[in-house]
Amino acid sequence: MIILAAVIFNNIIQLLGEFVFTIPFYFDSMFTIAVGILFGWIPGLITGLLTNLGMELTHSFHGLSGPFAVVNMASGVIAGLIAADKDKYWSLSRQIYMILALTTANVLLGAYIVNVLFGGLTGSPPDILVSALLLMGQNQVLATIMARIPINLVDKGLPVLVIFIGYRIFQSRKKKQTG
Repeated sequence: MIILAAVIFNNIIQLLGEFVFTIPFYFDSMFTIAVGILFGWIPGLITGLLTNLGMELTHSFHGLSGPFAVVNMASGVIAGLIAADKDKYWSLSRQIYMILALTTANVLLGAYIVNVLFGGLTGSPPDILVSALLLMGQNQVLATIMARIPINLVDKGLPVLVIFIGYRIFQSRKKKQTG
């Protein structure tokens, strides 16, 4: 039930970002990351896979979301593995590590898929920056990597920090009630 809710929320937020707010972020893995952190890497992996299958459905099977399922699945796995040790997970340094690991994996996997399957451009948020870098003479592979770094830092950092802040608020309220 949690996985299904996360998939639905991932798809709703992604559609809102793409069509309503037209912001240059993916917002397709927020709840995948949350599920990975809170419930483990296997539910995170399943959430990532089903989210991208859902995006194919909501986009009339356009063929762009399916290949990126591996990226979303990687987000769930990384979040789940890093958060597995709950005693150490809630430190700020572990949050920074999580954001950097998620960003690195998403940038490299996403750039690989874009270059191998789509020739460097997919019509997604980073493509404007990729095009600008290509016009400035940058090599295509490096351009697709560089363009994805700032977007993924925000896109993956936001859910990690929201969960971290929420946890800290919950813990401080819990301490006040018990002590």
